[in-house]
Amino acid sequence: MKFADIILIHIKFFLSLIVFGLLFIIMDAGSFLINLFLPDTPFRRCLGRKWLAIMSGAGVRYLIKSKLFTCDFDEIEKIKKEKNLIIISNHPSRMDGMILASLLPNAIAVTKSSIWKRYAMGMTLRTAGYLEIKPLNKLFPEIQRSFDESAQLLLFPEGTRSKPGEKTGTFQGGFAIIAQRTGKPVQPVIIESASPYLSQGWPFYKLPPVPMVFKARLGPRLEAPERGPGNVTSLVRTAEKIFTS
Repeated sequence: MKFADIILIHIKFFLSLIVFGLLFIIMDAGSFLINLFLPDTPFRRCLGRKWLAIMSGAGVRYLIKSKLFTCDFDEIEKIKKEKNLIIISNHPSRMDGMILASLLPNAIAVTKSSIWKRYAMGMTLRTAGYLEIKPLNKLFPEIQRSFDESAQLLLFPEGTRSKPGEKTGTFQGGFAIIAQRTGKPVQPVIIESASPYLSQGWPFYKLPPVPMVFKARLGPRLEAPERGPGNVTSLVRTAEKIFTS
């Protein structure tokens, strides 16, 4: 690669950091206005999710046009408008949160308390109806409310980001318990990427190999398990095999 090309890539990358900083400011400002003028209703939460999807999509499109990012998300369009669906995904980096938010404007994710409670970004997630992670018995009424509003539920069963080059980790069983209690089907979304950017231990300001390549594909749909011993564990193991095969 020519020296001039290397310099250009660095300029594009650091410009992208500025662009994303501005996008986050605009996104939080919009969420603040939605909170200020609208009561906490299903309409406000739906509007908050659409706003999050618009701003996340703007970020993804910027990365594509700047040739820092290439993607194949066509399969996700098939489930974009489905209602009352539990979506599970692997979590290779923080990038996939933005990607899925842009692709699934009706999805409500369960997020870490440290993120959900932040004033910056946390406000946008709360406005969108995203849920703070907590014990399942306390979380379930909020999950049921989300389904009553015809939303999708987005979960990352690993509970944390994967490490670059490693297979998907062991799944926690919360998604299977939710599926059993609600009777909702489970749709695996497999994100494939070799990019280390924003994976565990990778700071946002460090230039990764570019272009970053991401692909998202659908796994086979899994029906909710019936009540009975071993059914939840069986669903968890089946899902793990889908992500590691």
